[in-house]
Amino acid sequence: MEEKKEKTIETARIYFHKSGYRKLSLSELIEEVGISKPTFYNYFKNKKHLFIQTMLETYNEFQYQLTQNFKRTTSAIEKLDAFIQTYAWFLNEFPIYRDLYKPGNDLLTRWLDSRYSRDIFFEGREIIRSILEEGIEEELIDRSINTEEISILVYSTIIFTLSNNPNHFKRKKDNNFQFNLNNLTQLLAEGLISRK
Repeated sequence: MEEKKEKTIETARIYFHKSGYRKLSLSELIEEVGISKPTFYNYFKNKKHLFIQTMLETYNEFQYQLTQNFKRTTSAIEKLDAFIQTYAWFLNEFPIYRDLYKPGNDLLTRWLDSRYSRDIFFEGREIIRSILEEGIEEELIDRSINTEEISILVYSTIIFTLSNNPNHFKRKKDNNFQFNLNNLTQLLAEGLISRK
């Protein structure tokens, strides 16, 4: 990817995170990146195209890190844990994906309009399904589960649990909610485990 296009996407990621979709000013973004308007429009058709490209390039960071982390696993349960740990890292590193689920944010509706959001959901579900099938082969995961249905449940649970901030729902007198990622792996794995 060209350096100026890459810098535009990196800057847009920050701007979308700070401002949301509607409030992002293309003029300010273009000025900060230091490119001309014709150069910007040579790379991106409009703000929507910039947003979609930003989301896709950001997701590629997750895919790369997940591939690296999978290389260090030796079982399906370790892969499930690696998926959870990598997704948590991804949301902390690139909060624009967590912003999708922030109350009052206008990014999710824009993202759901894109076919790419469905492609990424399908891809994530397929990764989980392959982990489940590997676990069945290893006799770690219950052979009787419907991997098609369970993969959607497991993937959705991971995405929505990690993307949402439970502190939005706490009472004023409560301490901040925090959970250990290992507990999520344990909860999911124990529900899938083979009872031999």
